[in-house]
Amino acid sequence: MPRRCCVIVTQGGCAEPGARKRWGMNPEPVCIQPGPEANAGGRAAPPERWETPAGDRVVNHFNSQAAAARYAGNRPQSQGRVLGWVKTILGEALPVERALDVGCGTGHSTVALLPLAKSVVGLDSSRFMLAQAERHPAIDYRCGYAEALPFARGSFDLLTVCSAYHWFDQDKFLAESARVLRGGGWLVLYKVGSTGKLANHAEFETWKREVFRARYPKAQRNDEVLTEEKAVGFGFHDVARESLTHRVRHTLDEYVDNLLTHSSLIGAIDRKQEAVTQTREWLCRELEPFFTGGSAEFLHEDWIHLLGRDLGVGVGRG
Repeated sequence: MPRRCCVIVTQGGCAEPGARKRWGMNPEPVCIQPGPEANAGGRAAPPERWETPAGDRVVNHFNSQAAAARYAGNRPQSQGRVLGWVKTILGEALPVERALDVGCGTGHSTVALLPLAKSVVGLDSSRFMLAQAERHPAIDYRCGYAEALPFARGSFDLLTVCSAYHWFDQDKFLAESARVLRGGGWLVLYKVGSTGKLANHAEFETWKREVFRARYPKAQRNDEVLTEEKAVGFGFHDVARESLTHRVRHTLDEYVDNLLTHSSLIGAIDRKQEAVTQTREWLCRELEPFFTGGSAEFLHEDWIHLLGRDLGVGVGRG
Protein backbone atom coordinates (compact mmCIF):
# COMPACT_ATOMS: atom_id res chain seq x y z
CA MET A 1 0.00 0.00 0.00
CA PRO A 2 1.42 3.45 -0.92
CA ARG A 3 2.32 5.39 2.21
CA ARG A 4 0.31 8.42 3.16
CA CYS A 5 1.76 11.86 3.54
CA CYS A 6 0.50 14.78 5.59
CA VAL A 7 1.21 17.96 3.63
CA ILE A 8 -0.34 21.38 3.26
CA VAL A 9 -2.76 21.97 0.40
CA THR A 10 -2.71 25.48 -1.04
CA GLN A 11 -5.01 27.11 -3.54
CA GLY A 12 -4.18 25.97 -7.05
CA GLY A 13 -4.53 22.26 -6.40
CA CYS A 14 -1.51 20.49 -4.99
CA ALA A 15 -3.81 17.74 -3.84
CA GLU A 16 -6.56 16.77 -6.26
CA PRO A 17 -7.78 18.91 -9.19
CA GLY A 18 -10.43 21.28 -7.97
CA ALA A 19 -9.24 21.23 -4.35
CA ARG A 20 -9.22 24.81 -3.05
CA LYS A 21 -8.32 26.71 0.10
CA ARG A 22 -8.92 30.41 0.54
CA TRP A 23 -5.73 32.19 -0.47
CA GLY A 24 -4.22 34.18 2.35
CA MET A 25 -5.67 31.91 5.05
CA ASN A 26 -3.48 29.50 6.98
CA PRO A 27 -3.69 26.26 4.98
CA GLU A 28 -4.55 23.13 6.90
CA PRO A 29 -2.71 19.80 6.67
CA VAL A 30 -4.52 16.99 4.92
CA CYS A 31 -3.46 13.42 4.26
CA ILE A 32 -2.91 12.65 0.60
CA GLN A 33 -3.05 9.13 -0.78
CA PRO A 34 -0.87 9.06 -3.93
CA GLY A 35 -2.70 7.49 -6.83
CA PRO A 36 -1.60 4.62 -9.06
CA GLU A 37 0.74 4.93 -12.00
CA ALA A 38 -2.30 5.63 -14.20
CA ASN A 39 -1.23 3.46 -17.13
CA ALA A 40 -0.56 -0.24 -17.24
CA GLY A 41 2.63 -1.90 -18.38
CA GLY A 42 5.01 0.32 -16.43
CA ARG A 43 4.21 3.39 -18.51
CA ALA A 44 4.26 6.76 -16.78
CA ALA A 45 1.28 9.05 -16.50
CA PRO A 46 1.47 12.39 -18.37
CA PRO A 47 2.98 15.34 -16.49
CA GLU A 48 0.40 17.18 -14.45
CA ARG A 49 -0.57 20.70 -15.52
CA TRP A 50 -1.86 23.24 -13.03
CA GLU A 51 -2.59 26.91 -12.70
CA THR A 52 -1.07 28.78 -9.76
CA PRO A 53 -3.28 31.21 -7.81
CA ALA A 54 -1.80 33.95 -10.03
CA GLY A 55 -3.05 32.13 -13.14
CA ASP A 56 0.35 30.83 -14.32
CA ARG A 57 0.44 27.52 -16.17
CA VAL A 58 2.72 24.99 -14.51
CA VAL A 59 3.94 21.72 -16.03
CA ASN A 60 5.35 19.37 -13.44
CA HIS A 61 7.32 16.49 -14.99
CA PHE A 62 7.78 14.85 -11.58
CA ASN A 63 4.15 14.56 -10.54
CA SER A 64 3.71 10.81 -10.71
CA GLN A 65 4.15 8.17 -8.06
CA ALA A 66 6.69 6.13 -10.03
CA ALA A 67 8.84 9.13 -11.06
CA ALA A 68 8.89 10.39 -7.47
CA ALA A 69 9.93 6.98 -6.13
CA ARG A 70 12.78 6.74 -8.65
CA TYR A 71 13.90 10.27 -7.77
CA ALA A 72 13.90 9.57 -4.02
CA GLY A 73 15.89 6.38 -4.36
CA ASN A 74 18.28 7.06 -7.23
CA ARG A 75 19.09 10.78 -7.50
CA PRO A 76 22.62 11.55 -6.18
CA GLN A 77 22.57 13.58 -2.96
CA SER A 78 25.36 16.18 -3.13
CA GLN A 79 23.41 19.08 -1.67
CA GLY A 80 25.13 19.00 1.73
CA ARG A 81 28.56 19.26 0.17
CA VAL A 82 27.54 22.29 -1.92
CA LEU A 83 25.75 23.98 0.98
CA GLY A 84 28.93 23.56 3.03
CA TRP A 85 30.30 26.41 0.91
CA VAL A 86 27.48 28.64 2.21
CA LYS A 87 28.50 27.81 5.77
CA THR A 88 32.05 29.02 5.08
CA ILE A 89 30.70 32.35 3.76
CA LEU A 90 28.01 33.08 6.36
CA GLY A 91 29.93 31.62 9.29
CA GLU A 92 28.59 32.77 12.66
CA ALA A 93 25.34 34.03 11.12
CA LEU A 94 24.29 30.37 11.02
CA PRO A 95 22.17 28.61 12.00
CA VAL A 96 19.27 30.90 11.14
CA GLU A 97 15.92 30.55 12.87
CA ARG A 98 13.85 29.56 9.83
CA ALA A 99 14.70 28.50 6.27
CA LEU A 100 12.57 27.74 3.20
CA ASP A 101 13.57 25.25 0.50
CA VAL A 102 11.57 25.94 -2.69
CA GLY A 103 11.22 23.14 -5.22
CA CYS A 104 12.28 20.68 -2.55
CA GLY A 105 11.15 17.56 -4.42
CA THR A 106 11.71 14.46 -2.30
CA GLY A 107 13.46 16.46 0.41
CA HIS A 108 17.12 15.77 -0.35
CA SER A 109 17.93 19.49 -0.37
CA THR A 110 15.63 20.15 2.59
CA VAL A 111 17.40 17.65 4.84
CA ALA A 112 20.74 19.13 3.72
CA LEU A 113 19.56 22.51 5.11
CA LEU A 114 19.30 21.26 8.70
CA PRO A 115 22.88 22.29 9.68
CA LEU A 116 22.08 25.83 8.46
CA ALA A 117 18.71 26.42 10.16
CA LYS A 118 16.87 25.56 13.36
CA SER A 119 13.67 24.85 11.44
CA VAL A 120 13.10 24.23 7.74
CA VAL A 121 10.08 24.29 5.44
CA GLY A 122 10.25 22.31 2.20
CA LEU A 123 7.87 23.44 -0.56
CA ASP A 124 7.04 21.60 -3.78
CA SER A 125 4.12 21.51 -6.21
CA SER A 126 4.17 17.70 -6.56
CA ARG A 127 2.26 15.78 -3.92
CA PHE A 128 3.98 12.59 -5.08
CA MET A 129 7.46 14.00 -4.51
CA LEU A 130 6.45 15.23 -1.06
CA ALA A 131 5.08 11.79 -0.20
CA GLN A 132 8.61 10.39 -0.68
CA ALA A 133 10.38 13.07 1.39
CA GLU A 134 12.38 12.07 4.46
CA ARG A 135 10.68 13.10 7.69
CA HIS A 136 12.43 15.04 10.47
CA PRO A 137 11.07 16.88 13.55
CA ALA A 138 12.59 20.17 12.37
CA ILE A 139 11.13 19.94 8.84
CA ASP A 140 7.64 20.91 7.69
CA TYR A 141 6.74 19.94 4.11
CA ARG A 142 4.13 21.95 2.25
CA CYS A 143 2.57 21.81 -1.19
CA GLY A 144 2.66 25.07 -3.14
CA TYR A 145 4.18 27.09 -5.94
CA ALA A 146 7.37 29.10 -6.29
CA GLU A 147 5.44 31.89 -8.00
CA ALA A 148 2.89 32.23 -5.17
CA LEU A 149 4.61 31.33 -1.91
CA PRO A 150 1.95 30.62 0.75
CA PHE A 151 3.73 32.50 3.55
CA ALA A 152 3.52 35.91 5.20
CA ARG A 153 5.94 38.74 4.49
CA GLY A 154 9.30 38.36 6.24
CA SER A 155 8.67 34.75 7.34
CA PHE A 156 12.16 33.40 6.62
CA ASP A 157 15.84 34.20 7.20
CA LEU A 158 17.15 31.95 4.42
CA LEU A 159 15.60 30.72 1.17
CA THR A 160 17.22 28.08 -1.03
CA VAL A 161 16.51 26.57 -4.45
CA CYS A 162 18.38 23.47 -5.59
CA SER A 163 18.32 22.50 -9.27
CA ALA A 164 14.83 23.94 -9.73
CA TYR A 165 15.21 27.66 -10.55
CA HIS A 166 15.05 26.88 -14.28
CA TRP A 167 11.49 25.55 -13.88
CA PHE A 168 10.12 28.77 -12.35
CA ASP A 169 8.63 31.96 -13.72
CA GLN A 170 11.74 33.64 -12.43
CA ASP A 171 10.49 37.22 -12.13
CA LYS A 172 7.49 36.14 -10.09
CA PHE A 173 9.60 33.84 -7.96
CA LEU A 174 12.14 36.59 -7.23
CA ALA A 175 9.38 39.00 -6.22
CA GLU A 176 7.90 36.35 -3.92
CA SER A 177 11.33 35.54 -2.47
CA ALA A 178 11.88 39.21 -1.65
CA ARG A 179 8.48 39.30 0.04
CA VAL A 180 8.88 36.26 2.32
CA LEU A 181 12.53 36.92 3.24
CA ARG A 182 13.23 39.35 6.06
CA GLY A 183 15.55 42.27 5.36
CA GLY A 184 19.11 41.05 5.85
CA GLY A 185 18.17 37.47 4.94
CA TRP A 186 19.75 35.37 2.18
CA LEU A 187 18.69 33.75 -1.06
CA VAL A 188 20.73 30.77 -2.30
CA LEU A 189 20.31 29.47 -5.84
CA TYR A 190 22.37 26.38 -6.64
CA LYS A 191 22.58 23.37 -8.92
CA VAL A 192 24.18 20.02 -8.20
CA GLY A 193 25.55 18.17 -11.21
CA SER A 194 24.22 14.64 -11.61
CA THR A 195 24.95 13.48 -15.17
CA GLY A 196 28.56 14.63 -15.36
CA LYS A 197 31.37 14.14 -17.84
CA LEU A 198 33.20 10.88 -18.23
CA ALA A 199 36.89 11.39 -17.52
CA ASN A 200 39.18 10.74 -20.50
CA HIS A 201 36.30 9.79 -22.79
CA ALA A 202 35.59 12.36 -25.52
CA GLU A 203 33.45 9.70 -27.19
CA PHE A 204 31.03 9.86 -24.28
CA GLU A 205 30.31 13.56 -24.91
CA THR A 206 29.74 12.79 -28.60
CA TRP A 207 27.33 9.99 -27.68
CA LYS A 208 25.50 12.22 -25.24
CA ARG A 209 25.10 14.99 -27.80
CA GLU A 210 24.36 12.97 -30.94
CA VAL A 211 22.59 9.86 -29.62
CA PHE A 212 21.24 10.47 -26.13
CA ARG A 213 19.94 14.03 -26.69
CA ALA A 214 18.53 13.07 -30.09
CA ARG A 215 16.38 10.46 -28.37
CA TYR A 216 15.77 12.39 -25.14
CA PRO A 217 15.90 16.16 -25.77
CA LYS A 218 15.95 18.48 -22.78
CA ALA A 219 12.57 19.48 -21.42
CA GLN A 220 11.71 23.14 -21.98
CA ARG A 221 13.18 25.31 -19.24
CA ASN A 222 14.66 28.74 -18.61
CA ASP A 223 18.42 28.46 -18.07
CA GLU A 224 18.93 32.24 -17.89
CA VAL A 225 21.54 33.19 -15.30
CA LEU A 226 20.42 35.71 -12.69
CA THR A 227 22.51 38.83 -13.28
CA GLU A 228 23.52 41.25 -10.55
CA GLU A 229 21.57 44.01 -12.31
CA LYS A 230 18.36 41.98 -12.36
CA ALA A 231 18.79 40.92 -8.73
CA VAL A 232 19.07 44.55 -7.64
CA GLY A 233 15.70 45.24 -9.24
CA PHE A 234 14.10 42.77 -6.82
CA GLY A 235 15.84 44.03 -3.69
CA PHE A 236 18.83 41.65 -3.65
CA HIS A 237 22.58 42.14 -3.88
CA ASP A 238 25.28 39.67 -4.83
CA VAL A 239 27.28 38.18 -1.97
CA ALA A 240 29.21 35.47 -3.79
CA ARG A 241 29.13 33.07 -6.75
CA GLU A 242 31.12 29.89 -7.15
CA SER A 243 31.53 26.93 -9.49
CA LEU A 244 32.52 23.62 -7.92
CA THR A 245 33.50 20.21 -9.26
CA HIS A 246 33.64 16.78 -7.72
CA ARG A 247 34.46 13.29 -8.95
CA VAL A 248 32.30 10.25 -8.29
CA ARG A 249 32.64 6.65 -9.44
CA HIS A 250 29.33 5.16 -10.58
CA THR A 251 28.38 1.63 -11.53
CA LEU A 252 26.42 1.22 -14.75
CA ASP A 253 23.22 0.42 -12.84
CA GLU A 254 23.62 3.46 -10.57
CA TYR A 255 24.17 5.78 -13.50
CA VAL A 256 21.21 4.44 -15.49
CA ASP A 257 18.93 4.63 -12.46
CA ASN A 258 20.01 8.25 -11.98
CA LEU A 259 19.28 9.12 -15.62
CA LEU A 260 15.77 7.74 -15.20
CA THR A 261 15.09 10.50 -12.63
CA HIS A 262 15.66 13.29 -15.18
CA SER A 263 12.87 15.28 -16.80
CA SER A 264 14.08 14.62 -20.34
CA LEU A 265 13.57 10.88 -19.94
CA ILE A 266 10.35 11.25 -17.97
CA GLY A 267 9.03 13.56 -20.70
CA ALA A 268 9.97 11.16 -23.48
CA ILE A 269 8.32 8.28 -21.66
CA ASP A 270 5.20 10.41 -21.26
CA ARG A 271 5.07 11.44 -24.92
CA LYS A 272 5.92 8.11 -26.48
CA GLN A 273 4.22 5.96 -23.85
CA GLU A 274 7.52 4.12 -23.67
CA ALA A 275 7.75 1.64 -20.80
CA VAL A 276 10.39 2.45 -18.18
CA THR A 277 11.81 -1.05 -18.58
CA GLN A 278 12.38 -0.41 -22.31
CA THR A 279 14.12 2.89 -21.57
CA ARG A 280 16.36 1.24 -19.01
CA GLU A 281 17.31 -1.60 -21.35
CA TRP A 282 18.23 0.88 -24.10
CA LEU A 283 20.36 2.97 -21.72
CA CYS A 284 22.20 -0.08 -20.37
CA ARG A 285 22.93 -1.34 -23.87
CA GLU A 286 24.17 2.07 -25.08
CA LEU A 287 26.25 2.91 -21.99
CA GLU A 288 27.85 -0.45 -21.29
CA PRO A 289 30.92 0.19 -23.53
CA PHE A 290 31.82 3.22 -21.37
CA PHE A 291 31.75 1.24 -18.12
CA THR A 292 34.75 -1.02 -18.45
CA GLY A 293 34.98 -3.21 -15.36
CA GLY A 294 31.41 -2.29 -14.44
CA SER A 295 32.08 1.28 -13.22
CA ALA A 296 33.36 4.65 -14.43
CA GLU A 297 34.53 7.91 -12.85
CA PHE A 298 32.51 11.02 -13.64
CA LEU A 299 33.34 14.70 -13.17
CA HIS A 300 30.29 16.57 -11.90
CA GLU A 301 29.96 20.36 -12.05
CA ASP A 302 27.96 22.41 -9.53
CA TRP A 303 27.28 26.13 -9.22
CA ILE A 304 26.01 28.27 -6.38
CA HIS A 305 24.84 31.89 -6.13
CA LEU A 306 24.45 33.57 -2.73
CA LEU A 307 22.48 36.82 -2.54
CA GLY A 308 21.55 39.11 0.34
CA ARG A 309 18.09 40.60 0.88
CA ASP A 310 18.44 44.36 1.13
CA LEU A 311 17.39 46.07 4.35
CA GLY A 312 14.48 48.50 4.18
CA VAL A 313 13.67 47.74 0.53
CA GLY A 314 10.15 46.77 -0.56
CA VAL A 315 9.35 43.96 -2.95
CA GLY A 316 10.89 44.69 -6.34
CA ARG A 317 9.36 44.62 -9.77
CA GLY A 318 7.78 41.47 -11.13
